[in-house]
Amino acid sequence: MAEIKRTFDRTGDVPKLIGANTRNVEYRWTTFSQYLDDTPPGSEILDYGAGSLRETWDLAQRGYRVTAVDLDLNLIEAYSKSYDWSGVRYQPVFVPLAELPRLPGRFSLITAFDVLEHLADPVATMRHLGALLDDGGYLFCTVPNGRSLFELSFRLDLRLARVTGRELTPGEPHLQRNSPARWDALFLEAGFEITEHDMAIGVLANTWNALIQVPALLVGRVLRRLAIDFPSMAIVDTLCHPRLMSVLNSIDERIRSGASGLFGWNLIVARRNSIPTLASPPTRPAPLIPS
Repeated sequence: MAEIKRTFDRTGDVPKLIGANTRNVEYRWTTFSQYLDDTPPGSEILDYGAGSLRETWDLAQRGYRVTAVDLDLNLIEAYSKSYDWSGVRYQPVFVPLAELPRLPGRFSLITAFDVLEHLADPVATMRHLGALLDDGGYLFCTVPNGRSLFELSFRLDLRLARVTGRELTPGEPHLQRNSPARWDALFLEAGFEITEHDMAIGVLANTWNALIQVPALLVGRVLRRLAIDFPSMAIVDTLCHPRLMSVLNSIDERIRSGASGLFGWNLIVARRNSIPTLASPPTRPAPLIPS
């Protein structure tokens, strides 16, 4: 069997429930954990777009009954071998996206970390997820800020790929480039109310990292086609050294009150503002990306 490509392997990172190690900064937040206390152990949780199972693992360790959903069941099962499940009280259930409409019951909590930006119609998916939530249940999401330099470069790359005919792996491109206010509007359109909306990954650290990483990876991509090795990530690690990024992050925190709208990630906690009937997902499964 061919080796499964792990494009977005986060098995060594912390769960998004408490933070992320990115841009050579260890970001930590309480946005989600303060609401997780409302969900007692043993509750049913859906990890939508489970990818490398980092959140599935963390939630299972906390004593929850987790159903992990993603496009490729083989990829989920491959990632599951990275964890020791022997001490977990409730073994997680791994489900391919196509089986989602046939899942019985509802969930006390649904997580969708780094997923909605990859969907052509996120509102349709959010409506379906809302129909799977118990009354009073939460939806935890992380989505990027479309104003950030990273997202602007991703949108340019997507357009170039379409013009040149370059094939993109389904589920990988960012199809949404929304501002924080636009994300709020999409949640409202999907039948949710925003309980908490925080921003993470400061504008200075995020922008500096993008200024280095985007061109370095682009040059590396071109040179690889010419069979020339180029140390893209070594250059990024050198010019985005943790000491420098720590300084930028400190400044970001000082200017947060005036610049939070330009921070890189949206951290969103939402609840249904109505009781919908169980909706059908899009006719063609929406692409997911490993979180």
